[in-house]
Amino acid sequence: QLRKTSYTIIHLTTLILPAWTRTLERLGLALRIMPRDVATRWNSTYNMLVFALAYCQAIDDIAGEHSLGLRNFELKEGEWEIAEQLCDILRDATLFFSRSTPNLAMVIPAMDHIDQTLATQSIDSIRKKPENYSEL
Repeated sequence: QLRKTSYTIIHLTTLILPAWTRTLERLGLALRIMPRDVATRWNSTYNMLVFALAYCQAIDDIAGEHSLGLRNFELKEGEWEIAEQLCDILRDATLFFSRSTPNLAMVIPAMDHIDQTLATQSIDSIRKKPENYSEL
């Protein structure tokens, strides 16, 4: 959802961008455009999540504005919690890979750990899924 929100804000400049600017001004936030998640940049997901968590009120407000047609992009409370958890995992990876020149012997085990952590959390969340999960 955050990827779609970012894309929409960036590309629908005549409709969404003015509403985004007004929302940021009303909330007293610095005027910034949400970073995009770029497949060829390994840390762009982390950068997007850091921004989204800092600007979550603005993102919620803009997604909740009926006239903009962004209701499908609105994140539920549980999705924001997942974004926080993912951001924590990616922050650790970003700091690890940024502190020195990573080599293949370092990268593969780290990526395996990230994959294992995400898979475990995904399985755990499915097992703990409430009956009204589709309403979350």
